[in-house]
Amino acid sequence: MRNDLKELIDIKERYLELSKGVLDYDKFNQYAITHHSTVIEGSTLSLEETFILLDKGLTPNNRPLEHSLMATDHLKALKLIIEWAKSKKILESKDIRELSATIMKGTGSKISTMAGDFDSSKGDFRKATVRNEDRIFMDQAKVPGEVDRLMRELSSTINGKKDFVGSNLLAFDIHFQMVSIHPFADGNGRLSRLLMNYVQLFHGHPMTVVFPEDRRQYFDALENTRRGEDISIFRNFMLNQAKKYFEREIGILSKEQKRSKSKDRGISFIF
Repeated sequence: MRNDLKELIDIKERYLELSKGVLDYDKFNQYAITHHSTVIEGSTLSLEETFILLDKGLTPNNRPLEHSLMATDHLKALKLIIEWAKSKKILESKDIRELSATIMKGTGSKISTMAGDFDSSKGDFRKATVRNEDRIFMDQAKVPGEVDRLMRELSSTINGKKDFVGSNLLAFDIHFQMVSIHPFADGNGRLSRLLMNYVQLFHGHPMTVVFPEDRRQYFDALENTRRGEDISIFRNFMLNQAKKYFEREIGILSKEQKRSKSKDRGISFIF
């Protein structure tokens, strides 16, 4: 495990070096993170369509409007957690509700249940039981207290996790715990991944994504962690996602650098 972490840190440093000074890198990285997270939740937009939508405001044809709204709202939520992390804001339960309202602004709705009405577009905690495949999440009456508890744990821990490994393990743990509480009617996955990114950014570390093609493994890692009561299962999955992300970005950035260096020599070949 120690050698794996050292390799991950080395790859991360290579990624940071290559991305340094690349024009608009952060902006387009945010677009990519938005694409990955919304596709996991069912968006049919391609990566190119997501980029055009977020950069030019052009809605793709022959795609559900809901999927475009998911992307634009996710980007706003991502910018919100970036702002919070940069300002070292310590999050409370009300901030989690604000984050959820931002994620669900265009796609949420008012929901009526026997326990009362709530509005998923306004960051209201759910007042109904939610189920995902074979998993029934905790009783809705426990949700406010569990979110408060998790935010207290985060506030008491985050300043002591400055190093790359410590910050990431905390980020993965918070991700797992929040999505396991499942405090809202919808958007819990997007919210939990954004909360993970907030923890990573708090001390200036790169954000991690979950790749859409690994969606099934992601859900399996969450469920196997719950059943086995072993957080290392989810941590290892996310560490592998981080490594995959850095390696993929290194490949893209290295190719771009080769193309830039070849421009002065005439024809530029991309392979």
